[in-house]
Parts: sequence; C-alpha cells; structure tokens
Amino acid sequence: RWQAKTFQSNFDSAPHQYRFKIPVSYRDGLCEMKLGKVGLFIYGRYGDKDWQQTYDNGGLVIVDKLPEGAPAFGEDGVVAKTAVCSWWFQLSKAKSRRGEISKLLSCKGAGAYLPVSELDQKTVRLNFEVDKQERPYLRGYWLKTQRGWKPCTGRWETKFEELCTEPPQFRAFRMSGRECTVYPNCTE
Repeated sequence: RWQAKTFQSNFDSAPHQYRFKIPVSYRDGLCEMKLGKVGLFIYGRYGDKDWQQTYDNGGLVIVDKLPEGAPAFGEDGVVAKTAVCSWWFQLSKAKSRRGEISKLLSCKGAGAYLPVSELDQKTVRLNFEVDKQERPYLRGYWLKTQRGWKPCTGRWETKFEELCTEPPQFRAFRMSGRECTVYPNCTE
C-alpha cells in the first residue's frame, strides 16, 4: 500500500528558505515503507484578494538509474537545481471576474531525478527564480506594443481575448477596478 505525508509552509512576502527532512524509509505497523516520490505544489500570489493566487506542480522522482543529462549528487552529497517561475496573464473566465486580468504560475525545472540507491543522508537544493517578463497565457491572442500588451478581439465577438486578426482589433479589460487598454500599465 502507499502512504502520503505532508510538509507545508505558508505564504511569505519575503524570500526565504524551506527545509524539510524527508525519510527515505520508515515502518508503519508491519509494513516497511520506502520513499517513492516527492510531489511539490508551488504556490504564488499576484494580489491580495483570495482568488489572486495560483500554483504549479513539481516533484522529485525516485529512479533506479539517472536519465542521461540529469544532475547527480556531488561529492558534498548535494544536487542543486534552479526552477524559473513565470506569470502568464489572461482575461478571467470566472463569471464574477469576467474581463479582469488573472494570472497562472508556470515553473520550469521544478524538480529532479534522484537515484534510489544514493538517497540516504543527501540534500536536494531547489532554488526558485521569478522571470521578470510576464507573458500572455495564449499565444497570438495578445499583441505586444511599445506601451505593453493589448488583448485582441474581433473574430468570434466573445467577452474574452481572441486570436489576433489583420489588422488587429483590441478590447478593453479591467484591472484593479479600472478600465484598461494595455497590460501592465493599464492606459497608453
């Protein structure tokens, strides 16, 4: 059978470290358990409202043999990786927030492969960086201008951003209670 244990820390506005000691094996009654995987839920906030939070997944995958090109534990017993997290913006599909900017979190490299035979007393150091460039969630639905990103409309006449046409047509949107025409600056 399998069993899940949870290690969790709350949001903090300042960069900081999390440190967890995860057992590679333990007993539960007559059953001996071995670590099979470590799932990561990476939460981020882009505003102070309850709905202005999102997450992405990552994980540590336990393998018999490292895949080619995967980083291995160094002589110091540490494997270190850096994940880069990006914010992808879009117009919200939620009925109560339709036409407002919402964001999704996308973290590349948020995990590692770990050889099962080398796990005991080792350290995995996973650093996170935030990409300073935000991007639209849908490619071709926003047009980058000198003043920022503008959402296209015109093809299907919906309340959401649409695939840009030639010549492009743009729509307004809401951000922080204001009517806007360009993201992130709001007005041109």
